[in-house]
Amino acid sequence: MKDNSELVQRTKGKRRMKNLFFVLVAFFIFLGVSEVVFRMTHLFNARISCSEPDPVLGWRFTPGRSYWFYKENDHPITGRINRFGWRDREWSLRPPDGVYRIAVLGDSYVESFQVETDRNFLTLTEKEFNKDQNIRLELMNFGRSGFTQTEELLVLKKQITQFSPNRVILFFLPENDLTEISRETTFELLRPFYHLSPNGELMLDTSFVDTREFRIKQWINFFTHHSALITLIGERYNLLQAQGLIRKKEKEHDQKRGQAEKIERYLSLCTDKADRTYLENYQLSKRLIRAMADYCNERNIRLMLVTIDTPAYLPEMEAKNKDMDASFNANFFEDDLKKFAASINIDYLGLQRIFRESYEKKKVHLHWGHWNYQGHQVVGKALADKLRSIIEREAVR
Repeated sequence: MKDNSELVQRTKGKRRMKNLFFVLVAFFIFLGVSEVVFRMTHLFNARISCSEPDPVLGWRFTPGRSYWFYKENDHPITGRINRFGWRDREWSLRPPDGVYRIAVLGDSYVESFQVETDRNFLTLTEKEFNKDQNIRLELMNFGRSGFTQTEELLVLKKQITQFSPNRVILFFLPENDLTEISRETTFELLRPFYHLSPNGELMLDTSFVDTREFRIKQWINFFTHHSALITLIGERYNLLQAQGLIRKKEKEHDQKRGQAEKIERYLSLCTDKADRTYLENYQLSKRLIRAMADYCNERNIRLMLVTIDTPAYLPEMEAKNKDMDASFNANFFEDDLKKFAASINIDYLGLQRIFRESYEKKKVHLHWGHWNYQGHQVVGKALADKLRSIIEREAVR
């Protein structure tokens, strides 16, 4: 009886092992099939990652990686990150003869994943400028989603100057830059932050590299570079985390001010009731822009500031904000930053009035969420005209 019992137990154990083996085989077959499906169909916008963790910037594009992007536009945008890690054509370290080289810094508006590279404002600016000028313009795309003046100053110092640009253009987006620049208001904490020391010096905080979350991102980086499924899971997890943080911070803010006002916090700066935290963020942004101007001046590089339009370029959006606060000024950022640029002796271009004028003339919307094709055309024309006058003025000097 004992021998029979042991035989039965061994038989059951073998069956369990066999069943477990088949379950594991089926699971890996499922993963393999899912991976093929996600790669071929891009179901749920699945794609293999083209980025990697970075101990200074938080994350960066991976040089030489292909990308697939499908948001806002009605078709996917594909291409390859250049060897220096930016969404642009390949560059030479030294400017070619007869070329006026400009490095363009900014966030997702400069990155421009929503449109093809040959139809974004950088290419359109080059085409518009180069058609009637002896000197040839080259714009280099140093844009990355989520950049603020913090990352932009770091990229300027660590990467841009090696390309010997004649000029740097900095695009300022009020909504993103004033929210993401501070640990108190940002929805992404795995990034660097600047703060001011007691004596007014800029101090860089990159303590995010010591967090468990950043180490996990470093560990799974290999898998996201080889699996659309794992990349999709990671992106969905990050999205849920960000949404949770957004809800938490909005709730905390509403409790602090005692009422759930509708006007967005960054747009409160356009009123007589500026949000104190965002006002501090704005002053920090200006401090960092001044640091960029000083850094460029020391290297005989000219800096130019461009203010991206807010939704209030549309008359109906301006009216909506005025209904919430009669003191709302749709042109506040453009007017204020124009004065600021003059005070630190840098060139300036504001897009708020340009976008309003274009809309009122053509009645064509210039955004999906980011700029659409018409929006890029407006920016390309405005920037080419501005650069033409600047470069002609420099030639006279």
